[in-house]
Amino acid sequence: MRNLHLSILFITCIIISSCTPDDGGEITVQSEKLLKKLTISDSNGSSSLNFFYNENNSIDKIQSQGTGDDFIKQFYYENGNIDRAEFQDLNAIPDGNIEQYIYDNGQLVGREDYFNENTLDEKYEYEFSNALVSEIRYFAVNQTNFSEKSTFQYDSNGNVSALIINYTGNSSAEEELSLTYDNQNNPFNNVTSRIVLIDDFYSFQNNVISQTLTDLSDNSTISTINFTYTYDSDDYPVSSSNGTETITYEYY
Repeated sequence: MRNLHLSILFITCIIISSCTPDDGGEITVQSEKLLKKLTISDSNGSSSLNFFYNENNSIDKIQSQGTGDDFIKQFYYENGNIDRAEFQDLNAIPDGNIEQYIYDNGQLVGREDYFNENTLDEKYEYEFSNALVSEIRYFAVNQTNFSEKSTFQYDSNGNVSALIINYTGNSSAEEELSLTYDNQNNPFNNVTSRIVLIDDFYSFQNNVISQTLTDLSDNSTISTINFTYTYDSDDYPVSSSNGTETITYEYY
């Protein structure tokens, strides 16, 4: 199933906001901003995501442009809970790709992705602890056992401090993504139904300022990336960069 075609910078630097500072100082007051547009630029050009919202600040749709595969991702809700997402072209014509959310006694437990409207492509199983995602298991088509498992660890602010990724169902193929954060507001801190962003955003607290990917088979460092931000007067990012890619943020 298509995700939002996000780069590694985009996937990890917009981890959703918390206003609690690490140094025990004053809490930043969050204004009621909603992210309107992200523009991602690198040496190859730029692409953008436009966000539209319902009255309760849940995401109504996301419009992707400039990726070479432009689309709209339209979300549908029932009784305030996410029911499904449908992919459309830029004329709002459905293309048959659907993400259907699965519930058990009112608790969200997974998602099934379909193409041609009713042909199962892949599925995800979710586990939660204290209202935070603790584990996601991924099953490819016709698989009875997961082929990838992501385990989430959190710091005291509710940020994802580590993401353990098991690719084959055994401990010999594991990686760990370790994350550190700033204290400023994240672009999505007023958004509800954040589970719809889980494919591309790991946490719902502060902005990532560094990430280190480690191969757990020998504890070797695969990569380390640092991010810098500029902020507006309300402490929301207006730009971020890792030296290779730059993201600009616009708000309603």
